[in-house]
Amino acid sequence: MTQGQPIEVRIPVPWGYIAGCWYGDQRERPLLALHGWKDNAGSFARFAPLIADQRALLAIDFPGHGRSSHFPAGMVYRLTDFIRVVQRIARHYKWNKISFIGHSIGAAVSFHYAGLFPNSVDMIIAIDALTAPYHPPEIHIDAMLVSMEKILDEEERLRGPKPRYTYESLQDLLYRSSGQSVKLEHCKFLLERSVRRVEDHPDMYYLTRDSRIKVMDLNYTPPELLLAFAQRLHDIHCLVLKAELSYHLNEEHIEDVFRILRANNPTVEFHLMKGEKHHVHLSSPEKVAAYVVPFISKHSDERLKTEKAKL
Repeated sequence: MTQGQPIEVRIPVPWGYIAGCWYGDQRERPLLALHGWKDNAGSFARFAPLIADQRALLAIDFPGHGRSSHFPAGMVYRLTDFIRVVQRIARHYKWNKISFIGHSIGAAVSFHYAGLFPNSVDMIIAIDALTAPYHPPEIHIDAMLVSMEKILDEEERLRGPKPRYTYESLQDLLYRSSGQSVKLEHCKFLLERSVRRVEDHPDMYYLTRDSRIKVMDLNYTPPELLLAFAQRLHDIHCLVLKAELSYHLNEEHIEDVFRILRANNPTVEFHLMKGEKHHVHLSSPEKVAAYVVPFISKHSDERLKTEKAKL
């Protein structure tokens, strides 16, 4: 498998650009890799080289994450914004189809995009999530009330000096905030794209991601809408990987979604990653690749080899 370094790309958008890492053949339509909440393209840094000889991969930073531009002041981040970013990327590269690999909220973006544009998607590889979360109305109301205040607090913080950290404290913060899902030795892959040295104190760092993403509106999707999305997916190759020690993908909560997907998409696969936590693609990329490589080898369209991706 290739061990080459990815090519950094910038995709223009009205508020700036979407940053990304392109692994593998740049003449080939890649898997579009979508990271999880508060992560960035670096979460695929250990996994992507394991499959890049089999299929090119473009890992992007969502707006406000990693090296991508932040939204203008006064705006908030929503799941629908990220779905729209995918459509912008597809238009930029003139893709007729999209092949997704998504982790956590990135998997939910993939599923929701496919529900809206089913004829534009040929593959979804979902890692430890599939749909956006749902909460009953009373919990949803409480979450909205909390977020209303928190987003204003974050806007005020943006106008002040950025907090400074030692690199070791940032590693510990990421390790703990991920529920120890991101191992200490792997924090560097995410921090590389989300921190910068303080100019007058080179031993100190600050976070470059937009702090408003902490109160992102996840659009708690009603079960009826999830089922309607699932019903629109036909003949899309779906691979779902569940981390055993994670709560992010509860099969019971989306049992009906899986039932519909399996009825309309005969190539659906589901696998349990035993002993693994939420960031399984970062902590155990070889295990994930062991499922992904044969899946994409079996189902990738031969025309990919002649498709040209415009950089």
